[in-house]
Amino acid sequence: MAQSITIKKTKKRRRFIAFCGIICLCLIILFFVFQKKEYTITYQIEDFQVEETYHKEKNYYEFLITKNNQSYISVQLNRHFTSKKLIYNIDEFTTENETCIELSSNKIRFIPLCSRDNKQISVNLTSEEMRQKLNFEPSTFGEQTAEQVFNINVSNYLYHNFYIWNYKGFYHLSSNGSEEISLFQKDIYSPNLITQVGNYLFVPDYDANYYFEKVYILNMENGNIETWELEDSIYFDSTILGTYDSALYLVDKHEKKEWKINVDKKTMEQVGSEAKGGITYESGFINVTMNRLIYQDSTFKGIYPISYSTQNGLEYVFDEYRIKLLEETPKYIISYNEDWVYYLKEDTLYAYSLEYGEIPLMEYFEWNFNYSNVIFLN
Repeated sequence: MAQSITIKKTKKRRRFIAFCGIICLCLIILFFVFQKKEYTITYQIEDFQVEETYHKEKNYYEFLITKNNQSYISVQLNRHFTSKKLIYNIDEFTTENETCIELSSNKIRFIPLCSRDNKQISVNLTSEEMRQKLNFEPSTFGEQTAEQVFNINVSNYLYHNFYIWNYKGFYHLSSNGSEEISLFQKDIYSPNLITQVGNYLFVPDYDANYYFEKVYILNMENGNIETWELEDSIYFDSTILGTYDSALYLVDKHEKKEWKINVDKKTMEQVGSEAKGGITYESGFINVTMNRLIYQDSTFKGIYPISYSTQNGLEYVFDEYRIKLLEETPKYIISYNEDWVYYLKEDTLYAYSLEYGEIPLMEYFEWNFNYSNVIFLN
């Protein structure tokens, strides 16, 4: 009897091991089937050639559509599909000097891609005749309002928290209410070292002279502020190179040191010196001399696949491709992320996306005079 029970237990154990083995094998197969793989394929849709590329490292798709001598670019960020050949049909529309194409896909909703005089433009810049042919109307985003807060005329919060520098601290504005945050005794007209890192603001102690040993960490979600005593002092004669992965990179020109400052964890690490040089980001971290960090423009470049240019109006830039968004040139780009760009024209703050076009947000007379590094949003 004991032997029979032992045999049954052994069989159960073997079946359990076999079952676990099958589960593991299935998981391995699913991993290899569905894991992200970088690729480039080219296919034809009638007279159009489509070059479809998935960039694994930065997780985005690039579609280059060409017909004759006209090319259109579309970049789809933060997307991944297991299937390929994501476009199955292309419709073309023309006016006297404009051409637009509509891309059909079962996975992606594309906005029309348009050109004028062989240069790609936003569909929002096309003529009324073309927009009627496309049956295109810009989508609405955010909630329109008309209110004045701290002498700032607000027309759309766009679901953001705004932190507006008021020389001694911030005005915090959102659709949930507003508040004034006071930090300093004296007026600060050039708060060049205030830096946004994710949902936090890194604010040096501007009441100090020459150098600071304390910073304020402002949580942009709720307006809470924490005080952080630094491990080492930093001179105000410093430059912010950029932010990457919850950390800002700062060059202290006076001390010839580079610091990596993790705002979330409240840690600082020296990553550069006069003897050893330092690092900057150009589509990846590279080693450079300290003289380059101090005397040349070494701000981070290539973190996002796309950027924006104000050399000729406002343009969306991807590699050598440019899409004209606005004919007039903004006086200052406040910030941008992978979908939106925020900029000033005169004393008015705007937001723009390829899908929604230009949206006025707020107007403030002070921005006629002081607009560098004074507007932050999340």
